[in-house]
Amino acid sequence: MRVIAHRGFSARAPENTMAAFRLGWEAGADGVECDVHMTRGKEVVCIHDFDTERVSGKSLLIADSSWEDLALLDVGSWKGDRWRGERIPLLRDALGSSPESLQWIVEIKCGPEIVGPLLEAIDASEHDASRIIVISFVDASIAELKRIRPELKAYWLSDLDEDGKGGFTPTVAQIVDTVNDLSADGFGGQSGKGITPELAGSLQSKGLDLNVWTVDEPGEARRMKSVGATSVTTNAPATIIEALRE
Repeated sequence: MRVIAHRGFSARAPENTMAAFRLGWEAGADGVECDVHMTRGKEVVCIHDFDTERVSGKSLLIADSSWEDLALLDVGSWKGDRWRGERIPLLRDALGSSPESLQWIVEIKCGPEIVGPLLEAIDASEHDASRIIVISFVDASIAELKRIRPELKAYWLSDLDEDGKGGFTPTVAQIVDTVNDLSADGFGGQSGKGITPELAGSLQSKGLDLNVWTVDEPGEARRMKSVGATSVTTNAPATIIEALRE
């Protein structure tokens, strides 16, 4: 089971920054996850929210802003003075600066309009595309990615909500059907009771992967391994790596 650093080593460093990504791979994580949006000029940048207020104190909408304006923002100080001056990275720079062996999980936070620029950024980075997985809650974004570049791995994401009858929505059957309908390669669901051996087994029987987020407790990481998850995403990769060695 692979361990993926969620937004980099975000328990220690400001999320979705080069510092967090670097700490993630230095901690021994198999991969790093990042979130992406597209700027007004169609640059693909690593940031979780649709605007910059939470991480910079200044509210700029990513889709309405130029890369030049976004690049001036300090998105590290909120995490502590040590991180003052950290900037929003371009995806192509983040990919290009990492070890070739590193797995990247790239989450599309917006619609399918980003897919073309995203593929251009991946190509420009020269990172091994077989070590990149694109994920999204947005069905249309996954469908468009697989239409244009079917060989690039992609996972469909969904919450797993308790339905009040002892089950979860979507059901295992609905998950497998949606993943197949989107021509995706796997499913990503949040940690908790909804991640079951039945879900893992149903996906595995179809040759599909299971990623679980966000797994920060050692006991839950060990349970995910026993269930049969392909990978877990965590804010604290060093802790989870150590727990899985025990």
